[in-house]
Amino acid sequence: MIYALILWLVFVVAWRLVMPKEARGRNWSYAHMAAPGVALGLYAIAPTALAAPVLAWLCGLLAMGVLGAVAWSIGQARTNHSIMDVAYPCISLGIALTTVLVAAPAFTLRLAVVLGLMVIWMARMVHHAYGTNVGTEQEPYATHRRRFGTRWPAWSFFAVYMLQGILIWIWCMPFAFAASVEGAAMRVTDWIGVVVWLVGFLFLVISDSQMNAFKSNPANKGGIMDRGLWAVSRHPNYFGESLVWFGYFCFALAHPWGWLSVIGPLYTTWFMGWGSATPGNERHMRKTRGAAWDDYVRRVPMFFPGLPRKGGRA
Repeated sequence: MIYALILWLVFVVAWRLVMPKEARGRNWSYAHMAAPGVALGLYAIAPTALAAPVLAWLCGLLAMGVLGAVAWSIGQARTNHSIMDVAYPCISLGIALTTVLVAAPAFTLRLAVVLGLMVIWMARMVHHAYGTNVGTEQEPYATHRRRFGTRWPAWSFFAVYMLQGILIWIWCMPFAFAASVEGAAMRVTDWIGVVVWLVGFLFLVISDSQMNAFKSNPANKGGIMDRGLWAVSRHPNYFGESLVWFGYFCFALAHPWGWLSVIGPLYTTWFMGWGSATPGNERHMRKTRGAAWDDYVRRVPMFFPGLPRKGGRA
């Protein structure tokens, strides 16, 4: 325990030392560099039934550190840190797999199912991000490279890979509890998780397919996609992403303390809907689409799907 605490303190100090004074979103960094310390504190005071999954979850953090460092090395070699958009689903699987292997008394059917769902999600996310993020460095990474100059190599390790890595690690918390139970048979809550995951995955795949078809038509350039799933939510893909992670959480409910890992999907939902993903997209659309976007906002709910309001098109 003392060695883990020292390692975390060294990590925090290094992160703080390389943080540029003009770096934006400093509170994001502070919150995420503190998260492993909170987990260590939880492990120190937890009863045995809770300590075991927390320890497995902390092992997932070590896996994240290793995988994040590998991804950063690739990004450095290619002068392209948008590679993280391809690496992050792979890191997610690495965290989940490590956590399950440490926590599980035996590898069972239900664990094969939940990890299989993660593999499908990962493959889809890699395929979705690969084409645009491997060849050329995308925004906002390219802007950060110009802004921070020679400080960017060190700062990118923490600001891109460790920040997003810890975020993913928090999302993966349910896997530690899902694996820390005995028995191979699928439970009712596991089947509910499969259904929730499937609904979320369909939202992801269908909404992205609809958006890609819309963008492929030159006549739609500068327009707003407001058909299909985009007629019931302005961000159906982000809504689907949050459901996917709630699906994993349902597997954790087999453990007496599994409810605690709701922190993971709640954080995913907040991040997608209110923390970063949706707000950033909304700012961009408001700036580039003007009054047309304001009209879309009046007609269609932001995140959770709802019936189109007056004037909307299904």
